[in-house]
Amino acid sequence: MRANFLKSFVVVVGLFISQASAQSIWSSSTQAYSIEVPKGFKKTTAIGQNVDFKAENGSSSIIVVVKALPAEYAQYSIWEIMGDLNTYGDEWEYGAREYMNNPQFLKYGKTKVDGHDAFWYNYTTDSPKMYSKVYQTQKGRYTFTFTLTSHLNQYNSFSPIWFRFKENIQL
Repeated sequence: MRANFLKSFVVVVGLFISQASAQSIWSSSTQAYSIEVPKGFKKTTAIGQNVDFKAENGSSSIIVVVKALPAEYAQYSIWEIMGDLNTYGDEWEYGAREYMNNPQFLKYGKTKVDGHDAFWYNYTTDSPKMYSKVYQTQKGRYTFTFTLTSHLNQYNSFSPIWFRFKENIQL
């Protein structure tokens, strides 16, 4: 019985190590950050103003937006830049309706990204039903927005990938 447990344990650890080693590191050529690109995600053409990185795996995606703040804003914290977090969701939803089909702001909170204060929020959209997790942080004059998206019915499968992605951002 103990031998079977040890064999199973070795197999699970081996699978974890092979999965972990299948990740690749991508460093921005224009900004001072790097990310771990999850297995199965392929870098694609980043389209849009301030989009520095985009990768896809089927309909799931990772997008990184980097914006330079005016010099006078560099002294402010991410919380001062974000404004009133209690009204952020309603304001975001209102503005997002112009670009998204039925955006629903779900929840938000505070966390750290590579030791920097960060704001996170989750939202869904329709047609098709997608689930997104967003992390926003600041370093000096730059704000970084990391958006991780998957089909709603695949969110539970992608959630550990998104957590690992967030934990491996280097600013």
